[in-house]
Amino acid sequence: MSDDPTAEPWDLSPAPDSPAAQIADAAAALDEVIAELPGGGEQRTGQAEMAAAVHEAICDGGTLLCQAGTGVGKSLAYLVPAALAAAAGKRVVIATATLALQDQLVSKDLPLVAAGMAERFGRPVRWEVLKGRNNYLCRHRFGEHAQQHFDLAGGPASPAELARQRQLADIEQWVPRTRTGDRSELTVAPDARVWSSVSVSSTECIGAERCPQGHHCFAEEARARSARAGIVVTNQHLYCIDLFGDGYLFGPHDAVVFDEAHQLEPVVTQVAGMELTPAGFVRLAAEARAVGAGGTAADAVADVAARLASELEPLRDTRLGAITGDLASLLEAADGRVEQLASDLRRPTGDDSPDLERLRVSRLAAESLTALRMAASPPAGTVILVEGRGQLRLAPLDVGDLLASRLWGRQACVLTSATLGPHFVPRLGVPAADHTYLSVDSPFDYPSHALLYCARHLPAPTQEAYRAAATGELAALVSAVGGRTLALFTSWRALHDTADALTEQVSGIRVLRQGRDLSNTALLEALGDDPATVVCATMSFWQGVDVAGPALSLLAIDRLPFARPNEPLAAARREAAGDDAFMTVDVPKAADLLAQGVGRLIRTTTDRGVVAVLDSRLATAGYRSRLLDPLPPMRRSVDQAEAIEFLVSIRERNVC
Repeated sequence: MSDDPTAEPWDLSPAPDSPAAQIADAAAALDEVIAELPGGGEQRTGQAEMAAAVHEAICDGGTLLCQAGTGVGKSLAYLVPAALAAAAGKRVVIATATLALQDQLVSKDLPLVAAGMAERFGRPVRWEVLKGRNNYLCRHRFGEHAQQHFDLAGGPASPAELARQRQLADIEQWVPRTRTGDRSELTVAPDARVWSSVSVSSTECIGAERCPQGHHCFAEEARARSARAGIVVTNQHLYCIDLFGDGYLFGPHDAVVFDEAHQLEPVVTQVAGMELTPAGFVRLAAEARAVGAGGTAADAVADVAARLASELEPLRDTRLGAITGDLASLLEAADGRVEQLASDLRRPTGDDSPDLERLRVSRLAAESLTALRMAASPPAGTVILVEGRGQLRLAPLDVGDLLASRLWGRQACVLTSATLGPHFVPRLGVPAADHTYLSVDSPFDYPSHALLYCARHLPAPTQEAYRAAATGELAALVSAVGGRTLALFTSWRALHDTADALTEQVSGIRVLRQGRDLSNTALLEALGDDPATVVCATMSFWQGVDVAGPALSLLAIDRLPFARPNEPLAAARREAAGDDAFMTVDVPKAADLLAQGVGRLIRTTTDRGVVAVLDSRLATAGYRSRLLDPLPPMRRSVDQAEAIEFLVSIRERNVC
């Protein structure tokens, strides 16, 4: 009992340092930030619940997985606790899966958080963004070599070459003005060939201590700024490179937040593995010749590229139990040839000054040797795959053990996504008894504003009659809503076949397709500019695409997004899972991707629309509940007339 006679016995205010007080701080700070939003903003119950949970995880050093439905406002729900931690002297890393979200956090969300925090605490919130080294201009490469690649006085040039020369001239004018050297500042994104001539990857970088421009290197300055910041915004790929490397980039930090955390598994799979491609050997040989090194050794490495392409061609989309026979002999020979080339690159040129370009190419050769030796002796738990256009790839079968040994328990970890079901716990190796799981529902009125329609009457996607029937179904739905459609496909062939047929079946509506008509960004703009538009797209549009308002009123999905049976990594994981592989590997992955695709439709409180799944299995298969459970609580129907009636009402509402 207090000795203060004026103290009221019913005063239950929490102690200043108690968890309840910390959570109250998070809620109050969130209020301040929301008050700074245009129009005053509106706090959502789920957002406050998530902010409190994130704040508690950061304070306690725990692990939180939070599934936050569309519209919860999860960015503010984790940025406010991160800012509170930064104000208390902690360091928090925010790792996103896309550059688009990364740029949104830095340009829009963090300034709002800073304004709200300043209002409440009177303390500035300092944040920085850190990207991969090749996103920053390299002063040395630009100053010494770019002009040689694109010499305006070099005689006649093709239109493409002239365009590159103009881009290089724009970069030359930009360099004295930029503080960061980040290519995202450029008004027009430069051609990949142009940018590669003025930048270096982390592999190629010779190090600030050797580089004559190292004392004011853009990439090193970005790292130094991030080391002084309370909040560092980066991408998952770079964070994982550092996680499985030496920890140089991010150094000690108290917490990491993974936004779009459903992407963490494939990111770790890529970073922890390696690849060998014919194009890689072609580039190494060309780079060596460009710096006057290699000679016959460079020719020998180029020969490896041709032979590797020939060896891998018949093995496309297969899993190898081991690298044997002619392929093993070729990689052994490649090791010797790359080693000889590396030796030639190290040989003195007779000049006392170091040849920094030869040193850069030496680092490329060293990377190739590392990959070759990993292929010769793969780590335990690694699968060997041949993918795409002749790419030999080694990938971990299971990322859980890798993350368990390097991530969980070392600092507070927050993972969040609109589709982050409990099944991610074992997939990511999160300790079963040492984490918190929270699911926060979307505030949107899905039952009134959205209809999930499954065309149960269509033939199965494996039947010959399916494509024509599905296209006719789509044409009827598109006509009812007058365009306003994003159609998602699981293959390019299905996309083009449907787009060709749809063009003939709908009148007064333009049908655009990804990869042929416009850039991805321009396709979305076209959908917003003209309602009488259908955009046909494939897998890259299933996630991260945001078209708010009546511009998108019909989202069509041609078939359930199961991995191809011959996709080698998925096949390896099925084999490891045994008899229950379909339900433990294929169905959860398809459910995650289906939920991401469906999430493209309703993006604001006023959006209305139909998700049309043209795959009868969603209504008939025994596993359908596993696919339906993660979806928003939309009204469901298998009646085409009901779907058309709803679409017509949307069209008429927007015409009025």
